[in-house]
Amino acid sequence: MPVFPEIRMADLEALLTDVERRTMEDTEVNKGDLDIRMRDAGLKDLADILGETLTAFAILEGSGMGGTLREARMDTVLGDVKFKCHYHAPASGKPVSRQDRRKRERTAAKIKRRKKKNGSFTRAGGAKGAFPFKNGLRLVDGMTPALAALHNRIAVRAGSFREGTDTLSDFVGVIMSESTFMRRAYAAGNRALKEQELEVLRMGLSGVIPTRLALALTAVVPTLYIMLDGTGVPCVKKDTRKRKGKDGKPAKTRELKVGVIGTYRWIDSRRCPVRDPGSETHIVSAKKACMFGSLLRRVANSRGYGGGGFRIQICGDGAEWIENIVKIAFPGDDVIFTVDFFHACEHLHSFLGCVLEKGKVLNKAFRKARGILRRNGGQGLITHLGRLYGEAIKGNKEALTELNYFKKRTKHMKYAEYRKEGLYIGSGIIEAACRTDVARRCKQAGMHWRILNAAAMCALVARLRSGVPSSKLAI
Repeated sequence: MPVFPEIRMADLEALLTDVERRTMEDTEVNKGDLDIRMRDAGLKDLADILGETLTAFAILEGSGMGGTLREARMDTVLGDVKFKCHYHAPASGKPVSRQDRRKRERTAAKIKRRKKKNGSFTRAGGAKGAFPFKNGLRLVDGMTPALAALHNRIAVRAGSFREGTDTLSDFVGVIMSESTFMRRAYAAGNRALKEQELEVLRMGLSGVIPTRLALALTAVVPTLYIMLDGTGVPCVKKDTRKRKGKDGKPAKTRELKVGVIGTYRWIDSRRCPVRDPGSETHIVSAKKACMFGSLLRRVANSRGYGGGGFRIQICGDGAEWIENIVKIAFPGDDVIFTVDFFHACEHLHSFLGCVLEKGKVLNKAFRKARGILRRNGGQGLITHLGRLYGEAIKGNKEALTELNYFKKRTKHMKYAEYRKEGLYIGSGIIEAACRTDVARRCKQAGMHWRILNAAAMCALVARLRSGVPSSKLAI
């Protein structure tokens, strides 16, 4: 067993000695900030003790393997910790600097991109890497797993990387530069993007609704719901060059696609579904629609799609790319695709705005037509609009465009039937996900992102929103 260092709280003792001395000399002592000063001193002492302890472990485990002792560092919840462990140089050949070695590797491979340090070559003593002892610490981007999990949570909740470093310093006492904080956040986000591809990581049991709540609910057929949408993220000119926005002008944003998959087994007294606690899986990606559909299908498979235990409902705003994903990735008559009721109401209001003047008449007509849409579905609404505004529609291209929106999607607007069966008629869940997973972190004033960096950060947010324990956020 290693010989542990003697516990010495030198900085804390020095602080208390100074306080005692100033008190005896009747010198004023600021007692209001004594707690934070004691915390900082205690953390520094604990960091020194941890460093000495790790050095003792490293000496014992590295005995007989060769190598020379070198100083190493890592970030912990106690702050920056320095310790010594064995360094293993390249096994043969004339020693060269890391920069020269990597330059040779790039030249040999005829590529300009820099390679990661510590390349795969034989080292003295057959060691795996320059510092084998550090491999056993399971460090994540130079941080302990505990600090990495804390860093990831702060990174997704803070409004900016600067705010993240300030939060880490104020609440935990760990000092980290803004650039280091940002680099580690992007690395964690890129890992989250890869984990979205591995559907096995998305599997999990839904929570159980408390008995007292279930007594007030009505059981329905277990349902797996899939909701998807896209939202724009402000990007730098390099990522929006030669792209046009919806209004035909140069685009200032790039689209991130968001998906939410979950389950429910109960409805309330208003026949609205009650989601199973902890059942939702969130995903965010910058992929094109066809590739995002494949990703969404893989995640849905891990949640029970195709297993026969759930009826399937997909809900979206009726955009063309969403309909294509439903047709290609989720084929079959057993899949219930629903056009969001509230998006349909927006198109209804736009139609009425084309045939009526703004005012009380338009508002009254909208309320009446909205009720017909809710009770009689898309076909009933088309009949109603044709009977009242048939003459006004003729020659009105904008009105015809809005009316065609309903004609193309009539079979997905059976809202009364959906309510009767205890299904969703709106996609409020995905609208909220677009705000919490993307907008809250990436669409604040003055922000301009590289699209891949934004996707990485939002994927990290999505993983947190999917209920992944904080201890696994850093894995």
